[in-house]
Amino acid sequence: MAGNEAAAGHALPDLLAALAHRGPDDRGEGIAPLGGGSLALAHTRLSILDLSAAGHQPMIHPRSGDRLVFNGEIYNFRVLKADLERAGVRFAGSGDSEVLLHALVTWGPECIARLQGMFAFAFHDVRADRLILARDSIGIKPLYVAEPAPGQLVFASEVRAILATGLVPRRIDRAGLATMLAYGAIQGPLTLFRGVRELPPGHFEIITRPGRQDGLVRRQRTRFWKPPAVSAAAREGAPSITAAVRATVDAAVADHLVSDVPVGMFLSSGLDSTIVAGVAARHTARLRSFTVGFTEDAALSEQDLASETAQRFGLAHTRIDVTGSDAENAVRSWLGALDAPSVDGFNVFLISQVVRAAGIKVALSGQGGDELFGGYPAFADVPRLRRWFQLARVVPPPLRRGLAAMATARQPAAVRAKAVDLAESDGDLLGLYLRRRRTLASSQLRALGLSPQVLGLTQDYLPPDAIDPQLVDEQDPVATVSRLETALYLGNMLLRDGDANGMTHGLEIRVPLLDQRLLDLALALPGDVRLPSGRADKHLLREAFPELLRPALTGQKKRGFVLPIARWMRGQLRPLCMAGLETLKETGLLDPMGVEAIAAAFWDAPDDGGWSRAFSLAVLGTYLRDQRATA
Repeated sequence: MAGNEAAAGHALPDLLAALAHRGPDDRGEGIAPLGGGSLALAHTRLSILDLSAAGHQPMIHPRSGDRLVFNGEIYNFRVLKADLERAGVRFAGSGDSEVLLHALVTWGPECIARLQGMFAFAFHDVRADRLILARDSIGIKPLYVAEPAPGQLVFASEVRAILATGLVPRRIDRAGLATMLAYGAIQGPLTLFRGVRELPPGHFEIITRPGRQDGLVRRQRTRFWKPPAVSAAAREGAPSITAAVRATVDAAVADHLVSDVPVGMFLSSGLDSTIVAGVAARHTARLRSFTVGFTEDAALSEQDLASETAQRFGLAHTRIDVTGSDAENAVRSWLGALDAPSVDGFNVFLISQVVRAAGIKVALSGQGGDELFGGYPAFADVPRLRRWFQLARVVPPPLRRGLAAMATARQPAAVRAKAVDLAESDGDLLGLYLRRRRTLASSQLRALGLSPQVLGLTQDYLPPDAIDPQLVDEQDPVATVSRLETALYLGNMLLRDGDANGMTHGLEIRVPLLDQRLLDLALALPGDVRLPSGRADKHLLREAFPELLRPALTGQKKRGFVLPIARWMRGQLRPLCMAGLETLKETGLLDPMGVEAIAAAFWDAPDDGGWSRAFSLAVLGTYLRDQRATA
């Protein structure tokens, strides 16, 4: 944090304590002058590369005195290190943190665009009297910033660490709350608390205090990465594209295995984790795999297929069996550890707990394959909806709404509400995607007392700066869905929940299918190259790795990493959910009648697929109570 020395020194112990779970192996802190005030840097370390004292942070440059605190991994650090050594730099250790420090000292912030990895860092450039904050291209690692008072700046890897300083009031931002209920997770750059914001992915900020008399903080933000333009040239070389995907995935997985501690693997019966596991097994004989299964719901269990995969690849495999009686304590622990409320993430919390207890500090995940290569139903649904709207544009919106309601009259209430929401759309690609992705329909949000206009949100309940217009290409729905899924669903929910729930247990989750080289390759592909049949079948991954994918895997329906939450809510978790809903009704943040209507729809028809709506409200109420948040 930046500010006066007394405030910084007072806040550091509580900030360090709040981050202890992320780095149980070491901790460090220090205060230095910055812009007429003071800069306090603190770090808790999870030792994965260079386990020696040479990896201690804050890391201080031996000549310039520049300082670094860094969270994440730089996978091309050996390439950068070789370049620095040719420039005369000498290294004391063998880790990537020291390489990043020397790169910033030698090359300045321009080197950030050269980094391949997941990272959030703060670099104190002593000579220029400035602070540089940076976050990786798609936000695998989080970074939150607040300005609680003129001349003060607080930043951390978790919102709860900022709140722990006592400098930022625990006052709820209803705009952030509305986005959480609309999409199941808070939409960046908002958080649930007023004045606390994410540093957007793919950006760095230079912070100075040039007017030392007024003490104000100056922040200059620069974007260092954005998704590449779609390349029509890819249509001319399908075989070479398949070969490029295969080679890039292989290189990415190999780099993500670099570690001085054993590496684990989240293994499901899905294509993505199977491919990552199969490629990883070619590069190491030490990989351990883990799969969650459900003893009371065999239909949801992936145990048998995953175990067969592990045996084929020669992996040391662990099966994790979860029963309904396990659920209540585990969900209570998860809710108590939340950094931000979300309808997702309990699955990652559960498997991370077991993996860490097995002595593993770093685990690979297959996350990213669906977004980059087209695995979600939205890749087929959104283009189909768009074609329908092109025919239905002549029908007035009120009539479209009526027709949608009639067509879904026998469907569950949640399906009817979404159908009406879609019918109200203008038929543009972005609107159709967002309304299909939503957790709560506009009518339900309005019934909760949440008006997007009053809250300063778009009509789709997003912050005005949430969507880069360049992400949308009306001529290529598949490429657009890929970019939107990557920026919104992956960035605002899956990656955020993955980091927070893994690091709660001191487990680093690595995502090789989101390697920078794969992002640059896949996001440039036209939709008809990515999915030539129009089906959401991850065509290129299937073509690139046929030897790893047996028919038992390729022939199954997509099911994802699913927990039987709806059944648990009717059983062991019902008291917990009821308490969360009651708390939410008492906060004054939402209309109690709207809360009751959503909850009643689930209790009255629990098998109609509306569990996520009621669950999101229960999670939010529990979180607000635990955080002692105020309106």
